[in-house]
Amino acid sequence: MAPVKATVKKGSTNQPLIINQVIVKPVNRSLLSMDKWTNALKSADNGKYKELFDLYELLMTDGILADAIEKRIRAVKGADLTFQFADGTESDEMINLIDTDEFEYMLEEVMKSVFEFITVLEFDFSNGFDVYSAPRKHIRADKKLIAINESDYDNGISYADAPNVIEIKNRSTKYGLLHRAAPYVILQRGGLGDWAQMVELFGMPQRVGKYSIYDTEARKQLQDAFDSQGAAATLIVPKETDIETTTISGSGGGGLYKDFITTLQELMLITILSQTMTTMDGSSMSQSKVHKDVEEELNKADLRFVQRILNKKFKPILEARGYKVKDGAFNFPKALKDLTVDELISLSDIIEIPAYYFHDKYGLPQPAAGDIIAKKAQPAPADPNAPIDPNAPVPPELKPPKSKDVKLSDSDKSWFKEMVSGFFVDARTMWSRATNQVTERSRGLSLADKSTNYTAGINIDKLFNQALNDIYAQYELNPEEMPLVSKPLFDISNKSYQKAIDKEFKSAGVEFGKKNESFIAEFKQNAAVFSAFKNHRQTSDIVAQLIDADGNLLSFDKFRKAVLGTTIKADYNQNWLKTEYNMAVRSSRMAAKLKQFEATKRLYPNLEFMPSTAAEPREAHKEWYGTILPMDHPWWKDHTPPVDWGCECSIKNTDKPVTDVPEGGETIDPVFAFNPADTAEIVNMKEHPYVKNTDAQSAEMIMKLVNELLNENAK
Repeated sequence: MAPVKATVKKGSTNQPLIINQVIVKPVNRSLLSMDKWTNALKSADNGKYKELFDLYELLMTDGILADAIEKRIRAVKGADLTFQFADGTESDEMINLIDTDEFEYMLEEVMKSVFEFITVLEFDFSNGFDVYSAPRKHIRADKKLIAINESDYDNGISYADAPNVIEIKNRSTKYGLLHRAAPYVILQRGGLGDWAQMVELFGMPQRVGKYSIYDTEARKQLQDAFDSQGAAATLIVPKETDIETTTISGSGGGGLYKDFITTLQELMLITILSQTMTTMDGSSMSQSKVHKDVEEELNKADLRFVQRILNKKFKPILEARGYKVKDGAFNFPKALKDLTVDELISLSDIIEIPAYYFHDKYGLPQPAAGDIIAKKAQPAPADPNAPIDPNAPVPPELKPPKSKDVKLSDSDKSWFKEMVSGFFVDARTMWSRATNQVTERSRGLSLADKSTNYTAGINIDKLFNQALNDIYAQYELNPEEMPLVSKPLFDISNKSYQKAIDKEFKSAGVEFGKKNESFIAEFKQNAAVFSAFKNHRQTSDIVAQLIDADGNLLSFDKFRKAVLGTTIKADYNQNWLKTEYNMAVRSSRMAAKLKQFEATKRLYPNLEFMPSTAAEPREAHKEWYGTILPMDHPWWKDHTPPVDWGCECSIKNTDKPVTDVPEGGETIDPVFAFNPADTAEIVNMKEHPYVKNTDAQSAEMIMKLVNELLNENAK
């Protein structure tokens, strides 16, 4: 092959392509034998790989072996692959690169190193993107050379310092998996040849002709007749002779060959796929499932291997060529298991599954307004005024909590719950895929956006019941010593917020945490303060249920039913908590992004307001799309996303020229007019009803109480 000259993309010098300069000769196609395999291994041990790779090329003409290898390669090429930055956004530039024939060819060659020991790839950026794979028998791995002629062992072109070349070695198996599979392929071919010869000799019916021993002319006529009828086996004997014919077509003949070859094929498949049943017939469904699980685990290992190669070896080459990949990584998203209906129903009791998933998965129509909905009958809700069941379990013994210096403030307003409820009701919810319409503001805020399981590890029922026990016991002990904040209620909210913050800052990376340790601690402390103010109000609402209309203390059972007969538990610990958890996720994620942007401010000094990823973006936010302003511009102090409950807008750093500051438009609610990277807060706390409508004396005591609550958790 003639040498090809090419230049690479910006940021590097012109260099000739290495791989296209080699001279490739046809493989020496000779018969396979065990001697050929052992001689190839001996040559490879001495650093001469030509015979080994010639052997591998001959082995790949075996259909079963080739299909097994292709099955593993197809699992990688067919898997979803993306390029994501730390904030979860994808790179359109890299997505376009992934969706090319050249990139798919690169994935295939990377996987071939698992089977053929080594792969050397060279990338050409002179005219888009192209990939060249070095012929393996020209690779001198120990010397980092590409030999021009396959017979050269000490001379060639060095790729050790080539900026656009990567070497991939199989470290788990010497000389690759084909080295292990070779004996089975060679023996199988020999066995098939012997079997074919046996079939030719003994597979056709044998014809027996008998003649009189005294009639020599009859013998000659029999011979002529058999010759004219074809090449089947014949036997011509005097009829006075006793003849016995036997067959070896049973288990002692053909069956023996078949068992031998089947065993070799199974060993070959075990070598490549670690199992046999997904390629060959199995004996039971349970066995097939086990074998399929084994194959899936093998595919996962292949995906992790390819992902490491892309991120550790290929990404630096892209970065050197000017691609914006520094803060991102190639990633194979985890594929969802194909769940059964029963499994989905069981999961729906643990996590929230959007209704549109079922409609899309099973092709079910969306119900229209007025349609009768088919669903399983639900038990009627419990009546809080129903008589007490004498057989019901007795509540646990009430133990008064430790007396605290702080008390429930007399300044608590009865109108607070209506006010804060109205604040959340006015918060706009996201697109409802279950009904294909935007939920009305008057319907309230149940789940503001796509959240994860905000209650993981938090037993809300247990903590809420403990709070009721503590509050009731303390009131009986001394009504004047009621706590400002119930610790169990504080734990419900605070643990949820802390989980969201830990999740987002952890995803920002280890180095980020080291550099911003004090900032993260401040963020978590402020979240605890926010939780304390919130549950100061929840505690007040619960205490209000202790007394009946005549001012008398209710029994514990009636008190509990009175509380559960309201929306206190659902509002504070489910509906609003989900929304606040999602806000904590987005605010901490934005804070982490902005801190990272500060580190590259010299290269990308501006911020750009990016469109929402919500299914139904807010019209009021669209007027800010595309706004580009300096990172320290005051506009970002009250226009940094999220700027509303469930807001899915974002920002990115850029070196694009600045734009004009948007004028007019909808005024941002003061609760969301903040920059989390500056204030280290989930929301603008001083403007939130939890804090804003708490009197100064109570607020001061709550601030002091936060550390006490956190210290109790640390014990």
